[in-house]
Amino acid sequence: MQIQPQTTLRTLLAAMTAATLVGCGAMGGSGAPATLVPVKGKVTYKGQPLAKGRIRFTPDDGFGRPAFATLKADGTYALTTEKEGDGVVAGHHRVTLQDTGIKSPRDAIAKKLASPAGSGLTADVDAEHSEHNFEIK
Repeated sequence: MQIQPQTTLRTLLAAMTAATLVGCGAMGGSGAPATLVPVKGKVTYKGQPLAKGRIRFTPDDGFGRPAFATLKADGTYALTTEKEGDGVVAGHHRVTLQDTGIKSPRDAIAKKLASPAGSGLTADVDAEHSEHNFEIK
């Protein structure tokens, strides 16, 4: 039996497409859609609500998509992965804050908060831990 070049090319393209799609959506480690946990909270800076910016929860284990929220005027947020307020996959997350408007020498605070490795902010999310408040000093 001889393998045709077209068959090999189609098989390769199908495999590449499947691999790409696995990274899309809120997927769990098994490739099945992950259950999302609605997460809300409040961000304060020097004791006052942080009224500007975006918060991002990124799964630390590499499974699942990050979730985002725009901070409201009172500093509150509700995370979104796919549709508004649906939440984030359960697990340990690195948390970042972007576009906060916080001013410091050389914008050091803003740069630190925007970096997953540098922000120092984390959250463990599960059904019992779905509210996460952050105080930035």
